[in-house]
Amino acid sequence: MQRRHDIDWLRNMGILLLFPFHTARIFDVWDPFYVKNDVESWALSGFIALTSYWFMPLLFWLAGSASWYALQRRSDKPYIKERFSRLLIPLIAGTLLVVPPQGYFALKTLGGEPGNYLDFLLDYFPDFSDLSGYFGSFTPAHLWFILYLFAFSLIALPLFRWLAQHQDSASVRNVTRLLSRSPLFIALIVPLTALQALPAPGGQNPFYYFFIYVTGFLVCMPTVADVLAKCRLPALLTLLITVPVWLWMMFRFHGVADFSAIDILLTLLRTINVWLTLIVIAGYGSKLLNFRHPWLNYANEAAFPIYILHQTVIVAIGYYVVQSDWNLFAKFMVILIGSFAVSCMLYDGLIRRIAVLRWLFGIKRGTQK
Repeated sequence: MQRRHDIDWLRNMGILLLFPFHTARIFDVWDPFYVKNDVESWALSGFIALTSYWFMPLLFWLAGSASWYALQRRSDKPYIKERFSRLLIPLIAGTLLVVPPQGYFALKTLGGEPGNYLDFLLDYFPDFSDLSGYFGSFTPAHLWFILYLFAFSLIALPLFRWLAQHQDSASVRNVTRLLSRSPLFIALIVPLTALQALPAPGGQNPFYYFFIYVTGFLVCMPTVADVLAKCRLPALLTLLITVPVWLWMMFRFHGVADFSAIDILLTLLRTINVWLTLIVIAGYGSKLLNFRHPWLNYANEAAFPIYILHQTVIVAIGYYVVQSDWNLFAKFMVILIGSFAVSCMLYDGLIRRIAVLRWLFGIKRGTQK
């Protein structure tokens, strides 16, 4: 089966977006972060609002789509083995080795005295008081994505395998034909909105993301695949109205009480924008980005290790930069460019060249160059 290069392009672009996104988190007005600048930026807060609602859902959608193609080439046992080597081992390694410095710098930012790094670790690992980690406690940090993806890939495997094996059966074709109708596909916004009322450990709702992950798989089935082409233009035109309305309300009613009428309306608008944005990006991506490029193979291998590294590098550089007397724009650019450069150097200079590091960061076996 021919490889879908658009999935690779979109995933790599999504991971690149994390550099300006998590750098902007140091300067936004919305939520705590491991490191914060004294002066906040409403412009960068707007950037956070404009991107945060869709890019992690996009990564789960793309992971679901990639699972469709992976299961066309592999039986269950190799697929599960790959999930352990490509997801679980990097999750454990990253949680133990890469993430803890974020908590260390968080404590220092808050004026705490964590002592030397070893002393900090002895207090850090038993402390599960706040899974966000913004106040120095144990956290998976940004690796929650890998944790969820590992769990989803195993939980959904029986369903995915059954759908793949019975895609030509009358019952499956009847359901997928229904999904291929534009109004019904867009109506999936309703259950997606309802799922957001369920528990969200560490602020990340697994039920919400699992729904998106499964949908990413379904849209690759032959009887459903055309729905994105049907919906992408109407979705784009609708977003030109709904996104500005939602952004205005976000800033106008910032800090509104949870489960108030305004909060529920904001949640509904946000979900509409998530769903329509996924349709637009995946729909136009399949049309415009399904091509090969000499750099694509390199980027595919680099993306996952760089994802694991990037936030810790941003926090470490950010901790020192925010203490300078530079203006906000200079601080943002130094953190952004510096973190990207350091992450790439760590990947290219060390991780891809040392066998044990390739294994710890989930890189497939291959020639080390």
